[in-house]
Parts: sequence; C-alpha cells; structure tokens
Amino acid sequence: MLKELERINKKIYQGQRLLKDNLKDFIIILTQQNILSKIVNQKEIRIIGMRRTGNHAIINWIQNQHTGKVEFWNNLKVDRNADRQRYENLKDNYPFVEKDCFIRSYEDYDLKKIKNWRFESKHDLYFGKSALRYDVLILRDPFNLFASRLKHRLNIENRENSLEISSVYGNNFLLVRSLHQTLGDLWVNYAKEYLGETNYLGHNKICINYNQWFTDVDYRKQIADKLQMKFSDEGINQVSGVGRGSSFEGVNFDGNANSMDVLNRWQKVSNNPRYHELFSNQEIFKYSEKIFGYIPGTESLKVK
Repeated sequence: MLKELERINKKIYQGQRLLKDNLKDFIIILTQQNILSKIVNQKEIRIIGMRRTGNHAIINWIQNQHTGKVEFWNNLKVDRNADRQRYENLKDNYPFVEKDCFIRSYEDYDLKKIKNWRFESKHDLYFGKSALRYDVLILRDPFNLFASRLKHRLNIENRENSLEISSVYGNNFLLVRSLHQTLGDLWVNYAKEYLGETNYLGHNKICINYNQWFTDVDYRKQIADKLQMKFSDEGINQVSGVGRGSSFEGVNFDGNANSMDVLNRWQKVSNNPRYHELFSNQEIFKYSEKIFGYIPGTESLKVK
C-alpha cells in the first residue's frame, strides 16, 4: 500500500513539474523570440552512444581538436529540459554563452526516443540556436562493450557488497533505458543505424567505429575532417575520469591510453555465465561481423 502511494505521489509530482515547465516554455517562446533567434553555437555536436562505448574518450578528443569556447553537457535526458535553471532568468538575461563548439551527449536511449519531435521543436529554447549541427553515433564491437559493462557492474557489486541494486538502471550496466529492450537489442538497433538500415539521426550524421578510431590515426583524421576540426590528435592518450575511467584499469593509463588492451576485454570475462546471457539476440553476431569483421573466438558465445 505504501509503495502504491509513493508511486501515485511521484506521478502527481511529475505531472505538476511538467505543467510548470511547459508554462515557462510557452511564456518564453511568446515573449523572447528576438533573443531565441540569435545564433549562440557556431557548431553543435550531439553524441549518441551506449555506456562504456568509449564515448568520453572520443568526446575528450573532439574537445581537444577545437579552439575557442567549447562547452560539454554530459549524459542528458531526451525528454526534458537539460538544465532548467538556465532559463529561470531569461526575462532579464540571455542564458546561453556564445560558443564555438557545443557538445551534448545521450547514452543508452532508443533512437526513436532521441528523435522526439516535441523535444526537437524546443531545441533553440533548451540549447540555443546553432549555425551547424552534427549527430555523431559511436559504436563499439559488442563483445568488448558487453565485457566492459559487465566488469563495471561487478565492480559496483563488489563496492556495495550487495545485489539489491541490480534492478536500478543507473547502477546496473547490464540494463538500458528502454524497458522493452535488452542490452543486445539496443546494440543491434544502433548497428542498424550505423549501417543506414534506419535513419533516425538527421543532422549531418557521422558514425564512428570506436575500434578503428582507437587504432587508426588516418581514420581519426577523416573524422576530424568530417567534423570540420583542425586535426592535432591532442587528447588521444588521455583517460577520462567520468564514470571512474576504464572498467578494467580506472584511470591508471591516463597519458598512455593507447596502451590499453581495449580490443580484447571480452577474453577476461568469456567464462562468466552472466556474460554469455547478454548474447541472446543472435543478430548481434551478424551485425558485428558486418561492421567490425570476424573476431576470432567469439563464435563460442553463440547460444547453442
């Protein structure tokens, strides 16, 4: 009974907050068109990827390729104003700092939800008007990605000494934000977008193969060219401290990131039954080979 009351109260609070936010948005749109029409982001890069894909390594590298004012908003929600307090004083002060490059990232979301047209219609209100926009989709091979997510999950269990948090998305790296998708399902959907079988991302879409980005300097030069960045490769050896760094080494390799064995993580957990369970979607193997080629030994993970 108590849990049901808590659920009802939460729904009431969320409804009140949504109504309040929508009213604020409506007033601002009616009264501040002259401000909202001003370009504040010369370049905007929206990053989409699954947790433990190497998103922060690539984001850090992108930031280092730019000069001027660069701003990064991390792990945003797709269906809410990312930073409500920025708009509290819009009547008196324009809330956005002019930027040469604005980067915002989204993790573990279904691509259909990222393409939310209602949210998109409020883009300039929530982020400021941009002269040039990019959608960057980052994809890592599923074997090492799932290994990193499992290892991160095990690290949390060891710290908490409890399995009670297993149903909570934020701490459970074996879950994704969509209630109706497994980790493997979401990876396959991202792979389909990568290959152009779907096309949810419509702002100058650029797909980055994390494995190739990590190993191939010429590939990184190509990415820099597509994003209209002056290539320096600055930041390629830094390990971001976001999310405690690497699932396997933390930030121990900061300054020497290219020495990490990120392409063979899967071998460290290949005998773990929980790892095998993550490959129930058999399409994973087909799409992985299309994008990353055959990875020797991974056929042993197929469900018999």
